[in-house]
Amino acid sequence: MKRAALGCLVLLAYGVGCSDDDGTGGAGGDGGAGGSGGAPSGPLLIETDKGPVEGALIDGVRTFLGIPFAAPPTADLRWRSPAPAEPWSETRPAIARGPSCAQNAALSNDYNDSSSEDCLTTNVWTPEDAANGSRPVLVWIHGGGFSLGSGGEPAYDGRVLAQTTGAVVVTFNYRLGVFGFLAHPELTAEDSEHPSSGAYGLEDQRAALVWVRDNIAAFGGEPARVTVFGESAGGISTCFHLVSPLSAGLFSSAIVESGPCDQGTPLAEAEAQGVELAAAVGCNGAPDLPACLRAKPPAELSTALPGGSFLFGDGANWFPAIDGYNLPEDATRMIAQGDFNDVPLILGANADEATLFFALAGSEYEIQDEADFEALAETLMPTHGAEVVARYPVADYGSAQKAAEAAVGDAGFICNARRTARAFTANGGKAYLYNFTHAPENALIPELGSFHSAEVRYVFGVPGQLLPQPLSPDELSLSKGIMGYWFDLSDKGDPNGAERVPWPAYDADSDQHLTLAMSIAAGDKLKQAQCDFWDELELSNN
Repeated sequence: MKRAALGCLVLLAYGVGCSDDDGTGGAGGDGGAGGSGGAPSGPLLIETDKGPVEGALIDGVRTFLGIPFAAPPTADLRWRSPAPAEPWSETRPAIARGPSCAQNAALSNDYNDSSSEDCLTTNVWTPEDAANGSRPVLVWIHGGGFSLGSGGEPAYDGRVLAQTTGAVVVTFNYRLGVFGFLAHPELTAEDSEHPSSGAYGLEDQRAALVWVRDNIAAFGGEPARVTVFGESAGGISTCFHLVSPLSAGLFSSAIVESGPCDQGTPLAEAEAQGVELAAAVGCNGAPDLPACLRAKPPAELSTALPGGSFLFGDGANWFPAIDGYNLPEDATRMIAQGDFNDVPLILGANADEATLFFALAGSEYEIQDEADFEALAETLMPTHGAEVVARYPVADYGSAQKAAEAAVGDAGFICNARRTARAFTANGGKAYLYNFTHAPENALIPELGSFHSAEVRYVFGVPGQLLPQPLSPDELSLSKGIMGYWFDLSDKGDPNGAERVPWPAYDADSDQHLTLAMSIAAGDKLKQAQCDFWDELELSNN
């Protein structure tokens, strides 16, 4: 699929917003090690490598919020690798989430004044009895198209996940948009020991993982059992850490939820956009262009270029650059070459990935007939539009819109995940493929089916913006099952355990997967004909 086109789709990754729910409701039961069982409580005063922090005990979970893991990337530290946080001597209250990283409003190109460049903080939820560095650790990378969102959103509250499984749960913020992913030739050349620009947000993520390695034992987590997991942009980020040599050794397993691994921007393309931004803010021709850019207020930089539309607009694309430093080359190519950090991997997608994007686009992009569908298909896969329409007959789907939604969901997510699983396992990796098919009830936008990000509610066991209602008893069972698989992957490198449905490891011959629904079941040959079709088109275009 054409990278820029799908990149605009992923812009509306789950980080479009958050609910006001405090995250206290959700799944119960034992997904893994379970609750305290009368064991001694762990401390609320923790000594980190930078100074002491004090959290709070909430619903049997020790909660630590807003802990700095790097220095504020402001002034001269803007568009540089994350620097160490300044140490502190007095006990720091860790009871409030830090601000979201600087970003525009979710549905406009206006700057969000409640966000901040001073944002590199982490949140930790750890069971009351977790001590002595013994628990597996789940480290979440939030979505939002690399332009929106926060690890502190209520939808990512880790209390229920920690309480249900017994794992230590970590979320964090990373630089977004122009602040996290601006590339420019003069930034790339600024430091000969760091010949890179356009991937600062990825470096923030890595700095958070280093913080976990160095500090998590004090919170009850085991540094040798760390799972990095994320959805959409967070899933893409996880792919990038899978292939980045600089991230080797910082995690022992990975989970990619609806995260196409082919979404990096070529450096030349990213730098060209950076030149365009520099011109828009009047810095081209400045004697010291990086200094000129660093002197600009965040709102001016964040709104200097038009934002992309919900689907296929030509606005700014703030995706990580394939810089040759953090990302040696395209992640899918590296995986196909066997050049990746070899850890057990869960990956998959939702049955109706594209419905959310089309719904949010509204009248901006309606697919009314086959002609519209073919035009869209040409945008996705140039010179193959007619073939795409033939593969997804409108008569079979009831409308051109639904046919287009199915094609985009398959091409961008479901078949992309299968392609990655095949390349990963063909080169000796161990992967587990899933398809989330549950269509939640009471979504704020009706009739979306199993839409992009729908599974997040069940991974964390708490409501989100599009799914504000508490989980039903049946949904609690589904949530408990998913949490258990995720926990066991982190605990022992294999998602199978307890009394859950066995999850077969993926291989191309059996082509097996796990369907995550009210009745979890193993299956095979998921959308085989459609995925074979998209694989053939990808080969013909490469």
